[in-house]
Amino acid sequence: MGIMRKLDALCINAQTRWNCFLTEERGDTNFISILVILGIALALAGVFLGFKDQVLAWVDTNIGDFFNQSGGR
Repeated sequence: MGIMRKLDALCINAQTRWNCFLTEERGDTNFISILVILGIALALAGVFLGFKDQVLAWVDTNIGDFFNQSGGR
């Protein structure tokens, strides 16, 4: 009779763990947040592709001005 009680307790424990696994949510995936950030990144990429010539010219000018300045330590 001791073995039957142990098997019964083992089955109840397994069933409880399975139910907890199916119903509990540990952690958060933030699926909506991931989609929003992905949308923003794609929009920024689209803007950069649309204005890449102007952006690259501005960066080139500013970096050139920075390195052509006289002075230093």
